[in-house]
Amino acid sequence: MRAVVLIPVYNNAATVGDVVRGCLDVTKDVIAVSDGSTDGSDEAARAAGAEVVRLPVNAGKGAAIRRGLEAAHEAGYTHAAAIDADGQHPPQELRRLLAAAADDEERIWIGVRRMPPRGTPAASRRGRAISNFWATLNGWRRCYDVQSGLRVYPVETVRGLRCREPRFAFEMEVLVRAAWAGVRLGHLDVDVRYPPPEERVTHFDMWRDNLRFTWLSFAMFWGMVVRSPLLLWRKLAGR
Repeated sequence: MRAVVLIPVYNNAATVGDVVRGCLDVTKDVIAVSDGSTDGSDEAARAAGAEVVRLPVNAGKGAAIRRGLEAAHEAGYTHAAAIDADGQHPPQELRRLLAAAADDEERIWIGVRRMPPRGTPAASRRGRAISNFWATLNGWRRCYDVQSGLRVYPVETVRGLRCREPRFAFEMEVLVRAAWAGVRLGHLDVDVRYPPPEERVTHFDMWRDNLRFTWLSFAMFWGMVVRSPLLLWRKLAGR
């Protein structure tokens, strides 16, 4: 196993440097994928020690991760650990995910955020519950945190899934397509930090991105119906 850390970045100049430095404490290979950033994020990531791959215009988180997977493939990496650039995920949690991936290289490993009622935005808990329901239904595989930005992907496996979603809905699409393809998921509980509302930077658009999640959920529902005989056979076979 040869792993690299991918950090999708869109205008996170204030936080991406610390995230890069934290990742470099875990591994020496870090790629920041700048999704058309205009605030100096590229320079901050590069100054902190990351290699920077740039998309010329903002295309979305899913597009940035897919570009990062292509860069990982071209460089010969077998696995890519994704972590958000906003600092919510402690980079040290990557150690446990990468160790789990080393023991079982075929799975997609997901960091399941510990989200106690106190200190966690209600919208985050509600959004996770809804997306978990749809991904579990459409993939016939239990998903515990579809919206987590902390994951380890087997590079060639995920490239072969041919995901198309360019924005946040990619994180649901990749798990459902993985389930359809018979790729198992692994889950580990991880810490997460939610800064005060006045400090939090998010590029999630409540209307646009929720509409994309809804559209994708219904579209994949019909894809699941078509594949249901195969999914049922796998379920009965314990695969």
